[in-house]
Amino acid sequence: MDISFRLFSERLRRVLAGEEVMLSDAAKQPIHNLNAEVEIVTSWLREFEYDISCLLFQKIAEEEIDDPDLATVMHKINCFTYESEKVIDTYINSITQQKSQSRYNKDICDALQRLQSRITEIKQRVQQLKHIDPEIMDNFRSVEAESGYFPASSSSKNRNTVGLDDRMEELLDLLIEGPTQLSVVAILDSIGLDKTAFTAEAYNSSYVKHYFDYLAWIPAPYQYDPDQLLDVVTVILLPFSMLSKIKDKDYEMKKVILGEYLMTKRYLIVLDDVWSADVLDAIQEILPDNQNGSRVLITLTLIEMVTSFQFENGENVRLDIVPTRGPLRVSYQGWPFLILYHGSISLEQNIEEAIEGPMGRLTVISCKLPFRLKPCFLYLSVFPAHLEISTRQLYQLWIAEGFIPDNSEATAEKYLEQLINRGFVDARRRRAGGTINTCSVRGRCRPALLTVAIEAEFIFLSFMVSERKSKKNVKRINVFDKQSDFVHFVDDDSHMHSLLYFTSKSDHLDPIDWGIICLMLEFLRVLDLGSLVLIQYPSGIENLFLLRYLKLNIPSLKILPSSLLSNLLNLYTLDMPFSYIDHTADEFWKMNKLRHLNFGSITLPAHPGKYCGSLENLNFISALHPCCCTEDILGRLPNLRNLRIRGDLSYNQSLLSKSLCRLSCLESLKLANESKMPRLSKIVLAEYLFPHGLTHLSFSNTDLMDDPMPALEKLPLLQVLKLKQNSYSGRKLNCGSDGFPNLKVLHLKSMLWLEEWTMGIGAMPKLECLIINPCAYLKKMPEQLRCIKSLNKFDCWWPQPELRQKLREFEDKEQCGIQLFPYGI
Repeated sequence: MDISFRLFSERLRRVLAGEEVMLSDAAKQPIHNLNAEVEIVTSWLREFEYDISCLLFQKIAEEEIDDPDLATVMHKINCFTYESEKVIDTYINSITQQKSQSRYNKDICDALQRLQSRITEIKQRVQQLKHIDPEIMDNFRSVEAESGYFPASSSSKNRNTVGLDDRMEELLDLLIEGPTQLSVVAILDSIGLDKTAFTAEAYNSSYVKHYFDYLAWIPAPYQYDPDQLLDVVTVILLPFSMLSKIKDKDYEMKKVILGEYLMTKRYLIVLDDVWSADVLDAIQEILPDNQNGSRVLITLTLIEMVTSFQFENGENVRLDIVPTRGPLRVSYQGWPFLILYHGSISLEQNIEEAIEGPMGRLTVISCKLPFRLKPCFLYLSVFPAHLEISTRQLYQLWIAEGFIPDNSEATAEKYLEQLINRGFVDARRRRAGGTINTCSVRGRCRPALLTVAIEAEFIFLSFMVSERKSKKNVKRINVFDKQSDFVHFVDDDSHMHSLLYFTSKSDHLDPIDWGIICLMLEFLRVLDLGSLVLIQYPSGIENLFLLRYLKLNIPSLKILPSSLLSNLLNLYTLDMPFSYIDHTADEFWKMNKLRHLNFGSITLPAHPGKYCGSLENLNFISALHPCCCTEDILGRLPNLRNLRIRGDLSYNQSLLSKSLCRLSCLESLKLANESKMPRLSKIVLAEYLFPHGLTHLSFSNTDLMDDPMPALEKLPLLQVLKLKQNSYSGRKLNCGSDGFPNLKVLHLKSMLWLEEWTMGIGAMPKLECLIINPCAYLKKMPEQLRCIKSLNKFDCWWPQPELRQKLREFEDKEQCGIQLFPYGI
């Protein structure tokens, strides 16, 4: 409940340090005075951290509040924070727009003095607070102590989870090969299986996407009232053009319109984390059965609901007869159900061991997280449950929101690792070097996450419109799955800091909605419109002066205009992955705070020379056109760590080979060739001067004629090397003695004609992972591989019969993790 206030305290320090805007001395003094009072209140609140956590838990549990004085003070603090942010944002906007300083200085001083009076009053109230009754606090602490890091300490990590591929195949068969009648597949919560992640994998599979015409993941928590649930379903399923037509219709008419729309469509609806049979009653009443194989996929958290299902003879299901493998075919009020339980223990044992009261314990742990982790964890609620979250995007969002004190991706990853260690988050995929690539909230933790985030007024979710939830004091909105009417989410007093949009389809953004964003959400810091397509460059975006994170989908954009670059000087992240920029205005070099630049392709301008310096904060670019990789441009990116270059590398051979060494901090380099005549490649790696600090290097479509190994094996810190599709067209690879001293990962892909591979003594002594795909003509593996004791993963695709047999007879086959693909060859 104190999150926004403490984040505001951090922000005041940044403002005074000149990180957001250069303040005049006259303006600094009242802000300094306000900051001094805020710091005092913040220090007092730290002493009441347990009390505040206990208060939040009591509000969530709808219990009687033991300390109404604390509740009153926290409400006053939240209102104060909201108004204070508005005053500071308005002032920074006025400075950025270079409006009349004398008038705005007086206005801001008056507003700040009023705020200082309010915070002084709050300070006096805080100093009079008393701690909650010690007995109540002891009970709260005991629940926390008993829970520990509940999800991580559960026995799920020790349970047998083999055969997951078989389970997924079984689930896909039930969804696709089952009866034509509308039926439900229910996955029971079980030790050893994250039901949400398991369901999401099926939902995102290519088989499901090709078979069903419409897919919808209905975000939890669910309304048990059919009328309200129907509103959520129609917003997600119906096209945007139909929403305005049904907005004022009654329940029966909405149901008729939805049924007519779905009449000829095969659909899959997912309801994750169902706790009540009332949801089943409501969804059964809403959805039409078109006898075309449509499905509802649910996950049941309250397993006792199974006892309300019946067999064909009318007998109710008992927990002790639910099998641990294979579907149990039952019905619920005539609706066919297929129950899947994949636990390694009986269902009754499963309930006793893991399901009893997890929500309360997880909520306690969520409330009591250290402050450095709490906003980072609650922010995960903005992502849909079925989404694998890109850590690169997540870190940039955390930084833009002000959650990471030093604005460092390394610190952000450390925080994520701590959330993983505490059992709240799963690392879904890791990069070749071991860093986390994607993550997701653990299914059992998500209800507690949403509950705490909503009650703490941290986030407003799009489905909450139907619940008439208040948006006052909430600064973050996210919209799921379907373009919704933005008028629902904003009002005349809207002071939103973040608007994020998640959709599985590339809908076009209505120009009216864009006008609402620019006109009514002028204080936005984060704007992520996901895959919503903008037809052209949106006018008015240059007026969102406070933006720190901007992600747009504008395929037609070819020029980055000066108005955007000169006005959005607070940008940390500029992400337009579907835009291919041929020309960038010179004002690009004024964006001193820019850290992350992501485009389909971008050409940077030559440095104008005056009034601009180097971009010292920029550490990531994808994808840079090679024509602008001059020594002067790259030399002005001194802290660039990740770079992808995409374009005609052969034509720019002389330019690239000499300039890359200017990037002294570069760690990861990806070279993607797009030559007009790829088979006439003139790329010569021997001429390249690579930065000595490179740890990750990959090539694609380079069609190298010469063996790349002699040029690369001397890189002293290289850990990951990927030679991807059409990177090398030769028949021999030779790694010299003692070459690649620190290489851990080697991918050799699409080397269709590779016949011979040799390694000298002591080469690749630290190699852990080797992937060769395919190796149709490779006759044998280097003998030196047998001497590498660190090798624990070796995937080999389409080996010759002779090589296949040698690998099968390899004496350390299991230790080296040798796998032959496709399976069964």
